[in-house]
Amino acid sequence: MNKRIFCPLLLLALLSACGEKPENNNNTNQEPQTAWSLSGPRVQKVEVSSDGTPMETYAYTYDDQGRLSSLVKTDQLHQETLLDLKYSYPDETGMKAIGKFYPLTSSRYITAVRNDGEKTVSYTGSWKGAWSYVTRYDAGGTALATVNDIDFKAQEGWYSAKTHFGEAYSVSGGCITRAEYGAEIEAQTRRKTRSSSSTELTVSYNYSDKEDRQNFAAYLFPCEFPVWVAAGLPGCKKLITGISSARGSVQYPSTTKIDYAFNPDGSIDIATRTDYNGSESILVRTYKFTYL
Repeated sequence: MNKRIFCPLLLLALLSACGEKPENNNNTNQEPQTAWSLSGPRVQKVEVSSDGTPMETYAYTYDDQGRLSSLVKTDQLHQETLLDLKYSYPDETGMKAIGKFYPLTSSRYITAVRNDGEKTVSYTGSWKGAWSYVTRYDAGGTALATVNDIDFKAQEGWYSAKTHFGEAYSVSGGCITRAEYGAEIEAQTRRKTRSSSSTELTVSYNYSDKEDRQNFAAYLFPCEFPVWVAAGLPGCKKLITGISSARGSVQYPSTTKIDYAFNPDGSIDIATRTDYNGSESILVRTYKFTYL
C-alpha cells in the first residue's frame, strides 16, 4: 500500500479506537459563517436567582450556522413567559424574531438588517407605535451609538411632536467605557403653542482583564435585548465589573458590582451582580450559565 495513503488511514483507525468524535459545532470558537453567526461557546441556558430564589431564565437554541434560533425568557417569580421568540434569516443580512413580547398579548415580530459595510444594525417592531432604531458599531464590532427619530402628528393636526432619542458610547480597547443617553422633544399645537425639553443620563462602565466570551454585557445594558443578543452587541471585549451613573455633575448613589467564576476554558460559570444604594447592598443576583 502506498505510504501516503496508509498513514492517514492508520490515524483514522487510531482515532476511532480511542473514541474520538468531532466537536459539537454549536460549542466551538469557529469564525462566524454569516453576519448573524455568533462566535464562542454556545449558551444553552442562563438561570438568574437571588438568595437561592429563582428569578428568571433565558433559554437558547441555534441553527447549523451558529445563529440564534430561539429565545425564551421566563419570569420565574410569577411563572410568566416574557419572551418566546423564533428567529429566521431571510437573507445574509436580514433577521426576523417573531413570537411573544411581554406585555403584548398577540404574536408580534421585530425585523432587523445588518449592514457590515456601513457597520449598522437597523431594527423595528411590527406593533403600532414601535420605534425604529439604528445601532452603529466599529471595525471591532463594538457599539458606538444608537439613535431613533420620531415624527408624530395627532388626527386633524391638533398636536405634533418631533422626538430624537440617542445613545452615544465612548469606546476604549474594544470596551464601552461611557454611555450617554439623551432625548430631545419639540412639540406644538394647532394654536402654534410650542414647547421643548431634553434629558441626559451618563453611565460609566469598568472592566476586568478577562474576555467576555458570552457577550454578558447584553444582560447589563438597557438595550433591545432580542436584537442585541442575536447580533452580538454591544460587543465589549472584556467583562464589566462595575457600573455607575450620573445626571450632569450629580453622581447617583446607585452602583453595580459584578464578580465572576469561570469554567476551565475561560467561559463564565457564574456571574454575581450586586446592586448598591450608597454603601448598602440592596440586591444580589447570580447568573448561572449552562452550555451546549
